[in-house]
Amino acid sequence: MSTTDILIRSHSNLHDMDTRIVSGLVHIEDLREFLKTLNKISSANNVTIQALDADKIAGERHIRFAVKKAADAMEAHTNVANDLGVEIMRYAAGERQIEKAFSMGLHNGENRAVFVLDGEEQSLLLASNALLDLIDEKPLLDYSSSKRESIISQFNITESEIEAVGEDKIPELVIERVALVDVLK
Repeated sequence: MSTTDILIRSHSNLHDMDTRIVSGLVHIEDLREFLKTLNKISSANNVTIQALDADKIAGERHIRFAVKKAADAMEAHTNVANDLGVEIMRYAAGERQIEKAFSMGLHNGENRAVFVLDGEEQSLLLASNALLDLIDEKPLLDYSSSKRESIISQFNITESEIEAVGEDKIPELVIERVALVDVLK
């Protein structure tokens, strides 16, 4: 496991879930074709793969919390999306509406990306190895000031909020937005 490859183990009443997070740079000529390639990797290995814009991710805690909230929603049948990957994106984006959550996705051109893979451990390893053939692996998960503008825009964080809690608390404000997804209906 590399420095950008993080394994999360969680257990629920319905199943044991392993989640692997991989990050890196990827140039996408045709987004539709790239997503088809991800789908092929996903299907071949029986895993869920969700790609996210790394510049809108406020750190590992943000992803862990979004994955847990999505898994809990699927288990409790309170999910909005029928697909775990889309549900993860929805929580990661801090959005109730699926369409708005797509703002967390990738685009044509250069992307700083985070990939969330969910499945059995051995399948995750195979899928992440296939994914690493497509990307230039880089540690892009942590919050940094270079992500500030993308994050405050994505999560509608106001300058007043930042003044009240401090710049270093921006990741916590993001976690708060993720937590509020279920409340704001």
